[in-house]
Amino acid sequence: MTKRLALALILVLLAVAAACGDDAVTDPRRATSCGGLVEAGRATAEAVLDVLGDRTVADLEAVGDGRPFTEIEHILQAEAFTERANALGCGAAELTRLACTAYQGLSNQARGEAAREFLAPYFVACD
Repeated sequence: MTKRLALALILVLLAVAAACGDDAVTDPRRATSCGGLVEAGRATAEAVLDVLGDRTVADLEAVGDGRPFTEIEHILQAEAFTERANALGCGAAELTRLACTAYQGLSNQARGEAAREFLAPYFVACD
């Protein structure tokens, strides 16, 4: 996995919790708070898990010229998350704290090897 993709995955995974009081946010550009940004991250992660389904990393590498997560890069919106986090002043520690609380249970939606690998950076960050 490339460093940029790994960073994108971590940013998305760090932004995956729902905030009290925010309207449901699915687009990071519409987030008005760090909690809203985290909520958008959770929606993104759920969409990614749906696409990955129960496929293996080898399945994804076969269609992605050896790059397993090519198919989901457009869903991740890594640049939009990074830009919005910077604009809102959301630090990595705050996003991690919010994500580690709200991301619990999302692992139940990871049906296949590729989905579990996608979620792995989150589990490392929250341990």
